[in-house]
Amino acid sequence: MAKANKTTPSVKIVDSKLILSLPDALEPVVWQMDLEQAQSAAFTIKENKKAKSFNLVLKVHGEKTEEIASFADKQSAMEVLMETSETLQNAQGKIYSAHAASAQTSAPKSEKGDKLGTFLAAVLVIILVFSWIRLSSAPEKLANIKRTQKEYYGTTANGSPRESAGVPVSADDFLSNR
Repeated sequence: MAKANKTTPSVKIVDSKLILSLPDALEPVVWQMDLEQAQSAAFTIKENKKAKSFNLVLKVHGEKTEEIASFADKQSAMEVLMETSETLQNAQGKIYSAHAASAQTSAPKSEKGDKLGTFLAAVLVIILVFSWIRLSSAPEKLANIKRTQKEYYGTTANGSPRESAGVPVSADDFLSNR
């Protein structure tokens, strides 16, 4: 990557700031401003006939002006003005108010949150439906388990479970009690 000439003016946008590096101005300067202010700002060149220079000026809200830099000739001032214009035009989507910035950054998060919320709600509904189905068939399963236990362990003549349940019994004794 080739380094730019250190005396060449440059105009860049970094971290939502417009940065002008003007080493060829009569008084070299590095100047910056928030892009939020650029919405209602105008850059212009004004001739200073007494000093025989051309000033790059920022106009904010109509009357208020700020001198950025002075140049010996109009061509140098014009080059910086045009480079500033080109940089701002290529800033696409980076120039917005603080309110628009918060809305712009929160919108994608909101969409992601909406999608995640919808997905989680659908999963919850599915879990609830399957739980309801399982629980509605639970009494039948419990009855089947009790019936199976009675058949396996058997009952005595009076209907109570065998007293030998859980006690080892020979196969002949077990089969004779069935």
